[in-house]
Amino acid sequence: MIVDTFIIIVLLCICGFMIGGYVIYRLYPESTERWEDGVSFMVHLVFDPLISLSKFIYKKVVEKLLTDQTIDMTYMLTDQETLDLVDTLKDHPYDTPALASYIPNTNGISWIDIKAVGLVGRYKDVTYEQTATICRNVIENYFMRTRGCQVAVYIRVASPTRLYFAVPLSEAGKRFLDRQKESAVESVGDPVAAEPLTETVPERSADTGENGWS
Repeated sequence: MIVDTFIIIVLLCICGFMIGGYVIYRLYPESTERWEDGVSFMVHLVFDPLISLSKFIYKKVVEKLLTDQTIDMTYMLTDQETLDLVDTLKDHPYDTPALASYIPNTNGISWIDIKAVGLVGRYKDVTYEQTATICRNVIENYFMRTRGCQVAVYIRVASPTRLYFAVPLSEAGKRFLDRQKESAVESVGDPVAAEPLTETVPERSADTGENGWS
């Protein structure tokens, strides 16, 4: 049934182009020497706008979608670089930090989970936000020194014994993290308990204390 309908539509289109071409040939004999020229004119009249519209849609929608999903390898650390980053956090502010988990890429986001014995002496009385700020500064400096770029750092947990943060690798990943952060700010109660919007945030065993997006 569907095939028959398709064949009928195609035949009607062909007949329409042929009739339209003949009409144009009769109306504009100075521009068309043969009726086939009229058919060619009809084809261009109908399909040129469709082709232009298709290119416009592809450029505005498809290319943008592909660009948003493109992974920027500049922000994806190697295993060794990740270990070096952990070492950089030693004494700034953590005592004996160690890598608990590293997920290089999930939905355009790198997740790094670091455990530690605690904060070193001079940082023991700092607030949660101050701890997060110190860690963010250290991470940003590390990326600038090793990769020569500024990086967006989304800190999910910055407790005395745990640092859990994300680095977006794509525009889509960054938008997701922004939505997560906004959702946590707007939620009531513990912000870490906010439900993910469209993707799943990798979870680790909680080191509670004060925590949340920063």
